[in-house]
Amino acid sequence: MSDYRYHGAPEQRVFGPLPPGDYAFSVASCDEPYQAKSGNLVLPLKINILPQGIPVFANPWCGTDKNGEERDSIAEFLLCINRAPAIGQEPQWAKLVGAKGKVRLKVEIAEQGTLAGKEVNKVAFFHRPKEIGPATKTQASVQQHEQAQQEVKAAAGGTEFEPDDIPF
Repeated sequence: MSDYRYHGAPEQRVFGPLPPGDYAFSVASCDEPYQAKSGNLVLPLKINILPQGIPVFANPWCGTDKNGEERDSIAEFLLCINRAPAIGQEPQWAKLVGAKGKVRLKVEIAEQGTLAGKEVNKVAFFHRPKEIGPATKTQASVQQHEQAQQEVKAAAGGTEFEPDDIPF
């Protein structure tokens, strides 16, 4: 019997950054947001670009930018992966791992760390899904629906009826 124990697949090694563009991703790791020196909340993320599993680090944040304008890229991220909680509720951070979404990557020169001076991928933004949540109804569409139901009821002699052409 050997001393070897499997620890999972090793991270993919990529030579150079991926070209700028849109990529599908899955969340590999996510910690709870921390407060930066600027007072903004920062969410440290590691996402894997699919299908190869190439790791990219992201730090969406919530707070005010250098121009004093409010920004919430954490909310944009949560909407992207369809894990946004009800308004006023805290997300379940541990349940974000494994969620999938779509991201726009760009290429920048790293300013810090072991990759300083080299080209690296950065998240430009997270794409929102085309449809989020239930469709909203306007008052006019509700009235049209109710009127159509009354017309069907009147055509049936004013009584409720069951369809008889269900194929099962």
